[in-house]
Amino acid sequence: MRYTRFIKKNDIDKLELEVISQELRVYLTRLLDSRIPYDESETQVRIILLNKIINRARNLRGLPLYILEADDWGNYHPAEDGWHISEFEILFRRLNVIQCIELICELIQWEYFGIDELNELFEKENLSFRIIEQSGNLDVVVIPIDEIEETSNGSEHPNIRVLIKRMDDALKSDDYSAVLHASASIFETMAKDIVGIATVQNQTLKSFFGRYRKDSGLPNEILNFIIGTYENRNSIPLAGHGSTQTPNILKKEAVVLREMTVAFVKIEYTLYTEVIKESEDHNAK
Repeated sequence: MRYTRFIKKNDIDKLELEVISQELRVYLTRLLDSRIPYDESETQVRIILLNKIINRARNLRGLPLYILEADDWGNYHPAEDGWHISEFEILFRRLNVIQCIELICELIQWEYFGIDELNELFEKENLSFRIIEQSGNLDVVVIPIDEIEETSNGSEHPNIRVLIKRMDDALKSDDYSAVLHASASIFETMAKDIVGIATVQNQTLKSFFGRYRKDSGLPNEILNFIIGTYENRNSIPLAGHGSTQTPNILKKEAVVLREMTVAFVKIEYTLYTEVIKESEDHNAK
């Protein structure tokens, strides 16, 4: 998605590696649901509003719009309710990060969300963007990585963009053990998000890797590489703990690890949205 209303063109690449957790996406769905009329006398209004929101999300994904058609009495078939409810429940989870931010901004304009309440959530999640209003227009502001690092100590949600920056800095300073450490942290953060359940959030990657292997869209060869990288962090001197031994990681290995880490993050999240799309297509048949 290269055409955006709220994200500046030169910020798109910065945000492509941002991760909006599944936990936050589910919460936003519940919050939005609570602000759409439920009253029985307004059921017709509710389905029209759901249709508008769902179609805006489909537009962002480049999918055909769903035309809502009433009968001669102006009523909608009960099956329409079922379709719209199921589509709505997965609304945010099937959008990539750029599409998700764009939809969030439109929902602010439609007065379903408040700017302050969302920015508080973004700060809690340690996300690297905020939404501001200037002269009646909404803008997405991307926070510099260094500023995120200064305020993210002890954060419950490590920021993958911050970890990639840390990995790049380590590579520049020839600290190849730190490259390995950052890579393993990125994989653990990504795995926790893909699994998306509370019970794994305080666990090590190795302890829930079987579940991640099941939920991941990556092929086994890549998953084996990921768990191997994580295990190496605990055995390579200075990668996961102090040591008097000299690290035995070569620069070439560190460069390859950096590139593969970033590539696997992009692939995993691309596959995640594709899996949802395939499930959607299957259910539509």
